[in-house]
Amino acid sequence: MRNRILSIVISMTVALFTLTISSLSAQAGARDFFKCKLTEGVKKADMEKLVSDFMAVVRKEGMKGYKTELLWPLYSQDISRGSFYWSTSAPSAAKSAGLEEFWGDSAANKDVRERFGKMAQCESGSVYTVSEIK
Repeated sequence: MRNRILSIVISMTVALFTLTISSLSAQAGARDFFKCKLTEGVKKADMEKLVSDFMAVVRKEGMKGYKTELLWPLYSQDISRGSFYWSTSAPSAAKSAGLEEFWGDSAANKDVRERFGKMAQCESGSVYTVSEIK
């Protein structure tokens, strides 16, 4: 039930995000962050394998320009053991919204999505535009 509620909340967030991206530059990069916690017994390597499998599905579906990173804290006062951030970079805000929809709705991603639901729970998410300064 909790996973279903989280799925609904994420879907609603994606819908609202999609409505707001029209005001952003089509060329602005975007990055999302989801604060998550591993289920007891799940190891960092297990989650890294899952993300690798997800990115393989993304590539197989012909989706280009995405990069996913897992951020594991070396030290933090405000998060507990097993917590991590899932972060995906996209070439534009519109493509970020498209990947979020793909994660939640695509049959091609069903296996990875279901495995993730058993391996971790996410408590928050946010999406940012990216200004790259060189």
